[in-house]
Amino acid sequence: MSNSKTIFDVDFAELYRNHVAQAIRQPKTSDDWDKKAHNMKSGGGCAGASYIQDFTSRMDLTNASTLLDVGCGGGTIGLALASGLEKVYELDYSPKMLEVVKERAAEQNIDNYECILKSWDDNWDDVPECDICVSSRSSMVNDIESALAKLNSKAKKAVYMTMTVDKDFISRDILRAIGRDDIGFPTYIYAMNLLYQQGYRVSVDFLETQNCSSKVLTLDEPSFIEAVQWSIGTLNEEEIDRLKHHYQKHQSKLYSAQPMQRAWAFIHWKTH
Repeated sequence: MSNSKTIFDVDFAELYRNHVAQAIRQPKTSDDWDKKAHNMKSGGGCAGASYIQDFTSRMDLTNASTLLDVGCGGGTIGLALASGLEKVYELDYSPKMLEVVKERAAEQNIDNYECILKSWDDNWDDVPECDICVSSRSSMVNDIESALAKLNSKAKKAVYMTMTVDKDFISRDILRAIGRDDIGFPTYIYAMNLLYQQGYRVSVDFLETQNCSSKVLTLDEPSFIEAVQWSIGTLNEEEIDRLKHHYQKHQSKLYSAQPMQRAWAFIHWKTH
């Protein structure tokens, strides 16, 4: 008789937390994102029109009047849908990002929105329940079980998320060069399995997007090193030396520290 466990016996929440602990990189703070907020002011930041269309076209907003956009950044998804809804709530823990939401909303003459300054880890008791909850590329959290529970508690009808498919945000050849081609970050599959265990009928599709950083050439060595450290965390002296060597060797071909194309898992489920 086999001693193997079934999928219902696997603690995916604990596996996720263990994976995060081994991923080395410290979670981004609100200050980190404050510094990136200026990149969002030109319209969508890292989310081009094709990504927005790919995301929103897969949503069912029938009889929906309210939407909560969690980790909204510059309001990419929420503002794109605001004209068809009564109220959109933009939630983020970066004050600067919420300033960008307000600026972009004013530019588009959108006034049926409200900003909420909170993180995934804060108390959400006073966050309003909405028909739809959205988390667009914003769920790299320490505890995915807690994050999903919060989304489910606030979504009357459905949740729509995009989560990473690949374990790395940096090009694989760069990671190999510095000796960091290891466990990487947890992907969407943890959320899928957790929700399945909880009885939700989860659907998944995949979006292929052009990476925003591929639009801008990395002009110098310091900015290249900074881009790598932003994605994977602080590098030690040996890793920085290896990275400098890689940059100097491949400088003419290095348009970005990140891959030109990136896949995202678009997962969604009904909550009622």
